[in-house]
Amino acid sequence: MSCWCCFKGARKLDVASWRARFQPGEDDMWFDAREELHYGDEDDGLDDLTDENISIEANSEFPFTLGKVWEQEEHQSYVATAIREMKGKVRHVLRKQHEEAVRQAEEEAAELERLGLMTAEKRAMHERMTSGQGTQELVGMTKHLKVGQDLTDIELPPTFFVPFSTIQVAEDVVYVIEGCKNDWSDLKHPDPERRIARLVKLYLDMSAIRTEHGSSAGVKSAYTFGAMKKPLNPILGETHRIKSGNTEYLAEQVCHHPPITTWDLRNEEIGLHLSADVKAKPVFRGTSVQVLIDGEMRFENLHTGEKYVMDMPSLFIRFFGLSGSYSETVGHITLRRVSEGPPLCAELHFKPRGTTGLRSHANKVEGSISSETTTFMHFKGKFNDAVDEVTEKREFVRPFWRPAPPKSSKAPRAVTRPLNGFTDSHCLWGEFFQALIAKDMKTASKAKKKAERGQRSLHKAMKTGELPPWEPTMFATEDGERWLLKPNFNPSVQPSWLKYIGYRIYE
Repeated sequence: MSCWCCFKGARKLDVASWRARFQPGEDDMWFDAREELHYGDEDDGLDDLTDENISIEANSEFPFTLGKVWEQEEHQSYVATAIREMKGKVRHVLRKQHEEAVRQAEEEAAELERLGLMTAEKRAMHERMTSGQGTQELVGMTKHLKVGQDLTDIELPPTFFVPFSTIQVAEDVVYVIEGCKNDWSDLKHPDPERRIARLVKLYLDMSAIRTEHGSSAGVKSAYTFGAMKKPLNPILGETHRIKSGNTEYLAEQVCHHPPITTWDLRNEEIGLHLSADVKAKPVFRGTSVQVLIDGEMRFENLHTGEKYVMDMPSLFIRFFGLSGSYSETVGHITLRRVSEGPPLCAELHFKPRGTTGLRSHANKVEGSISSETTTFMHFKGKFNDAVDEVTEKREFVRPFWRPAPPKSSKAPRAVTRPLNGFTDSHCLWGEFFQALIAKDMKTASKAKKKAERGQRSLHKAMKTGELPPWEPTMFATEDGERWLLKPNFNPSVQPSWLKYIGYRIYE
């Protein structure tokens, strides 16, 4: 016979709350107790592992050659080893969490039995939780697009993707600096027009290697893709960190709605510091997709302390043309000095091929360098081949820029330096990339969905107030627009990211 206290407690018991405890919601975090868990003997020696200290081995590095890293067995071997290490650690932590979840479920079920509230339906829910049965989720794909529609949130099957994330694309800048012959002496020149002209030439080199066939000097970006392909959109908190020679490059997805990728590059030897906030928005235009690129790129001359800011052109992916489908860079951009000193700017106009889409009309650019009152120079040409200084009437004066040739027949060496093994782009998407290369679309689709579902769960928790707004690991902002690298940061994976995304990917 129960005492009055038990009877009183039973009367006040919120049966709905008990039901909720045993109802496996689509996005709740009991998935580790419901899904099938595979544990092995590799858990030995991991007893001290927790959410707070789980990480890849400290100071890990994955050597590779700048270029198509997904085709390099050396790097893929390091990534595969890292993934196995993280999966072993995650399984160990999840097993402990699973055992604790089952223990709590048993206690709660016993309490329901004691209070006489355990119905057949609740008992079935309890058995479902403790048995490890999985749940199925269906992800639909939008089939009908409208002109002007934002494609950011449209889900595509794996066949549309190339084996890299957009967070890796700025490695092109590293290649130009470390893999090409460049004369950086103009960064120290006493003439400010010469200094800003050197930055324009750097940007032309960056643009040249991203053209369809690369620059005429024989350098081509590894991060180009066809008209019907696209790189992966980074997920919130995704990071990428590499070093090649004296150049260090760090990148992070600091926001997902809207998507913002921030990167920072520094080379003390040549005296150059670059950073950017890239806000890409793909828009369907009927016969093309326009990728509007908002945000800015920042240049800092470490010799003079000068700082410059530049906006970015759009990328058009054209489905039709007399030469077939193609991609092209289009738009007006301005590079302007924002540090102390008289106004100084460079303007560039990247021109479209036109309605015919002829290759002979591709890669045209023209521009000028000017102060507040004087135009110092006009230039025009093709940014994959040659750009010349011209008069106002577009008559040739002298060569302005030629593509930087490669330093050698071998691309420069580099190392990936993962922050923690979870958020690093190569590890996070490792299974997806490997499956995509092997044309195993079933495995690729499963790997992609795990990351995307986890991200949706994280956003839902922040939207409902369960979690505070996201704080990036490596970058910070004061105005919500410009993101700058923190002087110091903790490389550990954030608990909320680990809970909602990391465990899903590496389980």
